[in-house]
Parts: sequence; structure tokens; C-alpha cells
Amino acid sequence: MDGMGAQPRKIVVGYDDSEPARRALDRAADLAGYGSTLTVVCVASNGQRFQAGPLDNAREQLVRRNVTATYLQPVGEPAAELVETARALDADLVVVGRRSRSLRHPVLGSVSEDVVRQAPCDVLVVQ
Repeated sequence: MDGMGAQPRKIVVGYDDSEPARRALDRAADLAGYGSTLTVVCVASNGQRFQAGPLDNAREQLVRRNVTATYLQPVGEPAAELVETARALDADLVVVGRRSRSLRHPVLGSVSEDVVRQAPCDVLVVQ
């Protein structure tokens, strides 16, 4: 009695061209059923110039799977921008990859943790 698969959803994916982000994008594509919308968000940090590379890579990954998406590149802090995009789009799900489980780099995992705490909807953290 799941029913989730048949229901169109608005899915937001955080993408930074890392291996965890590629896994998150694949999982989001798996979840995007008929009528669902997929929005890929690649946040540029303040002072960083626009780079098409990561979004091009995300687009190539989805085109191979015949999945269409909208691509956004806001500037700011990654977790805040993902949460804001989810709110603005009235998203049902945010999908993010978890970058590090090691204690040496606790900052790398903090984006997914911040999104989990702040998101207005369900969050899937892909390991």
C-alpha cells in the first residue's frame, strides 16, 4: 500500500559533481516517476565564478537515463540555497549525497545535516 511510486513529486537534488552527488542524482532519477519534476541545484559559493561544468555533467548523467530536469545555480551557502529552493518549489523531497563520514572532515558532511534540519519536506541522504 505504498502508492508513492505512482504519485508525481517535486524532487530537488543537491549536486556538486562529487561521487556522492552523482549517486544522489541517480537515486533521484530512480524516484522521478511519470509527471514528477526534478530540479538539480548546483550552488556556487560567494565569489565563485559561474561554472557550467558541474551542471553539464549532471545533465549528461540524466540524459543517458532519459530523465528531464530543470537546472539551477544559485550563489550562496549550499544548505541554505537547497532549503530555499525546496521551499520556493514546494518540493516533496530533497535528495543529497553525504560526502564524508570521517571525523577529520566534519564540515564536508554538514551540508546534508543542515538540509535535514532545515528542509520543509522529506530529505533523502544518499550514502
